[in-house]
Amino acid sequence: MKPTYNTTLSYDENYRAGPEFEGALPDLVALNKGLPEVKFLGRTLNSTLGVPAGPLLNSAYIQLYADLGFDLLTYKTVRTKAYPCHPFPNVRPVETWPGWYLMGSGDKPTLITRSEEQTALAELSITNSFGMPSQPPEIWRDDVSRAKVGLHPGQMLVVSVVGTAQPGGSLEELAADYALAAAWAKEAGAEAIEANLSCPNVCSGEGSLFQSPEAVRLISIALKNRLGSTPFLLKLGFLNQLALVDEIVRVAAESGASGLAAINTIPAKVRDVQQHQALPGEGRLVSGICGAGIKEAGLEMLSRLVGARNKLLLTPAEFTLIGVGGVMTGLEVFDYLKLGADGVQSGTGAMWNPWLARDFKELAKIG
Repeated sequence: MKPTYNTTLSYDENYRAGPEFEGALPDLVALNKGLPEVKFLGRTLNSTLGVPAGPLLNSAYIQLYADLGFDLLTYKTVRTKAYPCHPFPNVRPVETWPGWYLMGSGDKPTLITRSEEQTALAELSITNSFGMPSQPPEIWRDDVSRAKVGLHPGQMLVVSVVGTAQPGGSLEELAADYALAAAWAKEAGAEAIEANLSCPNVCSGEGSLFQSPEAVRLISIALKNRLGSTPFLLKLGFLNQLALVDEIVRVAAESGASGLAAINTIPAKVRDVQQHQALPGEGRLVSGICGAGIKEAGLEMLSRLVGARNKLLLTPAEFTLIGVGGVMTGLEVFDYLKLGADGVQSGTGAMWNPWLARDFKELAKIG
């Protein structure tokens, strides 16, 4: 199956052309019939299966995945100003192995690219190096409104936002920029906000904020003050220190966050078979890895987040958790749900397997 994002084209070309998909769309009324309605962040949804920000470049991508039966849809990360994408290519298949993300002795592990044609869906991992590009606000605000109009009953639009760090700027100023982007997204139609604290494909620091309790506190407070009753989530990367996970969850909950989504891509050095840097450009030896190779880490992180939530005696309604990472098939959604995820999102899996929501819902009916 070809992915809905054409990896042979640039980001801007994909943005303009829209998603690539061949085949008949499912009958959503029939597909959702028999599924129990679920509550999520105060909304009633058909399911809490969705797609994270990465593959949903604009309203055309949101529309396709809404039509395919994904119900929790996160619009790709936007900023308060235009921001360019990293140069093409942005996506390359890579070879991973169990526990690879724990290797490196303090440095990033090194992964080698492989041929997509030789990679089965169940083993597909990719480097995902875009750098959190953003259209100008006047473009994305109108497009978010279009995306909202295209949703079906029982679906929800989340918009991912990020602040843009300025040279010499303070953390408080960055938090205010996050909050401004979130306020604009809310005005455009977002039913919830996701603050991206964890993209590894940037060189200016926004991607490591999830490791700082103080950053989590300041950004959460700024978002709460601007958004009022509108729910917001924080997008985290993988954390291997249990004490830090507990602290991040505590601070996020105390500072007004509605919950967390994890994980984002995991950073690694990516080289080709000749040991050359696989992606061109300064600062791009290290890029984010997603797909099947991060499922183990995603499940580990979710287990830690659920444990931290339980220690605080918080219910899912009080603090919501979305599990993300390595869900390549409908069956694998249940791996996250069984561990306590309130929602599950599939990025790489949904790109290469657009029938994933249909498969999950049919399995859910069987029980």
